[in-house]
Amino acid sequence: MSDPLKPLISSGLPGLDRLVSRAAEVSELTATVREHLPEPIRPHVVSATLNEATLVVTVDSAAWSARVRYAGRSLAEAIPAADQTGIEKVRVRVRAPA
Repeated sequence: MSDPLKPLISSGLPGLDRLVSRAAEVSELTATVREHLPEPIRPHVVSATLNEATLVVTVDSAAWSARVRYAGRSLAEAIPAADQTGIEKVRVRVRAPA
């Protein structure tokens, strides 16, 4: 059976490369954030992104948001920002229930 997405990929959709690159960046940053958090918190981190000098961490429930906020300073010191000036602020968001 042929790949149903092959025509989309081979047609060179505009912005597809950028989207794939951004997804890889988010995945890598999320893994890095998880590495710098205590073990019980790690599975509750859904994603992490950088928005200028702000690290935005999304967790799966409000119960874990305070724990991530508490670890915010150590996260900001451990993870370099994209522009190498450092992370100035850590925001924690709770993912909306599915």
